[in-house]
Amino acid sequence: MLLSLHMRCTDRIQGTDMAEHVRRVGLFGPDQPALLEGYEANAPMVTFKNGMTLHVGNHTIEMIHMPGHTLYQAAVCIKEEGVVWTSDNIFRSVQTWIHEGNPDLWLTALESLRKLDEDIFVPGHGELCDKGYLNEQSALVQEWKEYVKSGIERGMTKDEAISNLTDLTDRYPMDVGQEGMAPVVMRMNVANLYDYLTGSWPAPSAPNFATFANWPGSSSGGR
Repeated sequence: MLLSLHMRCTDRIQGTDMAEHVRRVGLFGPDQPALLEGYEANAPMVTFKNGMTLHVGNHTIEMIHMPGHTLYQAAVCIKEEGVVWTSDNIFRSVQTWIHEGNPDLWLTALESLRKLDEDIFVPGHGELCDKGYLNEQSALVQEWKEYVKSGIERGMTKDEAISNLTDLTDRYPMDVGQEGMAPVVMRMNVANLYDYLTGSWPAPSAPNFATFANWPGSSSGGR
C-alpha cells in the first residue's frame, strides 16, 4: 500500500516510543494494547512539504499542508467528488484536542479550508460537515486560547492552570471511543496552550497521557 504523508511525519513515526504509545493506547481500554502486539512503525513511502497532487484513475487527489492541530496536518481533497478529508483540524460537535496544537496556525488552516472549492468535509472527529461549521470550530479554538490567557493574566502557574481551568469540560461530548477522557484532554489542552502563550512552545515531545490522567487531585469520570 502506498503511504503518502508530510515529510516531517517520517521523523515522528520512526521516533515513536512504542512502550509509551502502548501505555497511551491502554487508556482507551484494557483490551486495546493487545492490538499492537508485534506492530512495527510503518514510515511513509512518499512524502511532501507544502503539497502534492496524485492522479489515480479518474480522480485527482490534492494534499495540502495545513498545520494546526499538529504541525504536520494535511487536508486531502478529492477534486472530482468535492470532498475534503480535513484531518484533525475539524472536530465536528465533539471535544477538541489542542494538546499539541498551535492555535494561530490552526485558525489560519480553517480559513484555508474555507477558500477551497470543495464543500463536503470529512473531519478527523465527528460527523460530516460543510464550510458552515468552520465558524464554530474557529470560535472554539479562539475561545480556548483566550481562556488560558485569562488564567495566565490572573497569575496562575502552569500547574494551577491545569488544575483549575476546567470550565470547557462539558462544552462538547467526547468522540466515540473516548468516553471518560474529557478531564485528561482538558489538562493537556491547558498545558499546551499555557506553554504556547508563555513562549515555552513547542514541547520537545508529545504529551504523556499518563501524567495528565494521574494529575494530583484528579478523579476518574467525565464526558
